[in-house]
Order: sequence, then structure tokens, then C-alpha cells
Amino acid sequence: MDTKIVEKIKKLLALSESSNEYEAKVAMLKVQELLVKYKLSMKEVKDYKICSSKVLTKKTKISFTSAKWKGRLASLIADNFSCYCYYKIKRTNIITFLGREEDVTVCNIVLEYAIDCIASETNRIKYQYRRDGYSTVGIVSDYAIGFISGLNDKFEEQKRKNQEWGIILAKDTEVTEQYENIDFNRSINLNQKFKGNSDVLEQGIEDGRKFSISDKVEQGKSGEIDLLM
Repeated sequence: MDTKIVEKIKKLLALSESSNEYEAKVAMLKVQELLVKYKLSMKEVKDYKICSSKVLTKKTKISFTSAKWKGRLASLIADNFSCYCYYKIKRTNIITFLGREEDVTVCNIVLEYAIDCIASETNRIKYQYRRDGYSTVGIVSDYAIGFISGLNDKFEEQKRKNQEWGIILAKDTEVTEQYENIDFNRSINLNQKFKGNSDVLEQGIEDGRKFSISDKVEQGKSGEIDLLM
């Protein structure tokens, strides 16, 4: 029996008991579809024992002070890959993910790759601006604001096209419980001011909508990490 499929069905079954009538209906319909497709019975699924990966907290290599957009980007990625994001506060704010081991790994890969893409493109834009005699103040933050907005659009579009994604990517109970038990010393304001580079902002939005990690992320536990393909 395919553990990945059983795990997916079990998660859908849990959500089929949701108080949200529409969510429950969508989940149950998907359960029925998968049972038929993979020739499984409800009893087989319920009796099958799955060894879940451990829940862990992992600091990334990414930190920020004034570049608050990095925190916003990390939070968006975490929300769409079944994890939580928070910050270990020292001299800088160190981005930290909490979730199942494989989900945390994916979040790290996506975050680092997205930041590399932002750095690469903004370096190109700044070079062009300097060559043409324009100021480069605010280029990185304005582009990043746009990129995050575009990436969010991409996530939402994927969810609209595949209604089950919102269900599959929901954080599980153990992950949520561990997050809620963290004693946060203080909150961080992630508002990033727009500096007025409208063309750069629009370019960021466009690039965020086209962002792809198909060559960076291997398939995860459910075999369906193709949200950004």
C-alpha cells in the first residue's frame, strides 16, 4: 500500500469532519475519488499505521533587520508549505521554520532560492539604473514587495485551480500545538515601506507570478510538491 496516498486520504478524512460544510464536502468527495482510484477500502486506510516524521524547529541561514520583506517572504512560504515561521531575535532576526521535517526542508529550499532570485534580478536592475544615471535607493525593497505580491497571487491561483490544495496544505494538529506553546518575547513589525519605484514594483509582481522551483525542490512526502511548477 502506498504510504503517501494513505497519508493524504487520512488528512482528508480528518478535514471531512470540519464544521465548515463546504470544506467537509470537498474533502469527502476527494476521499471517495482516491479510494476508487487506488482500489482501497475505508477500513484498510483507517487500519494502516503511518510513521509520521518528527516535528522540528530549524533556524535558516537568513536573517534581517531593516529588510523586513525577508520575513514577509518567509511567512508566505511557510503558510503554503504546512509550516509556521517565526524569528529568533538576537542582533538580527533569524528566520525560523516549524513543521514536519520534510516540510521544513522544502521551506528552506524555497526561501533561499527566492532570495537568490530577488538578489540576482535587483543587482541587474541597479546596474542598469546606475549606468543610466538614476538613483538605486529602494530598488531591492520595492522589487521584493512586488515579488511577494506576485508569488502570493501564484499560490492563490494554484489553490483556485486545485480546490484540494487548501486542505492538503493545512498544518497538522501536532505542528499547531507546538507553535502555540512557544513563548514569544515580542512581535516584529514586518511592514516594508514602498519607496516609489513603480516600474520596479511591477517587475517584481510579474516575476513573482512566474517564480518556479521545479528544478530546485524534489517531491516531498505526498509526492505533490508542485505548487510552484
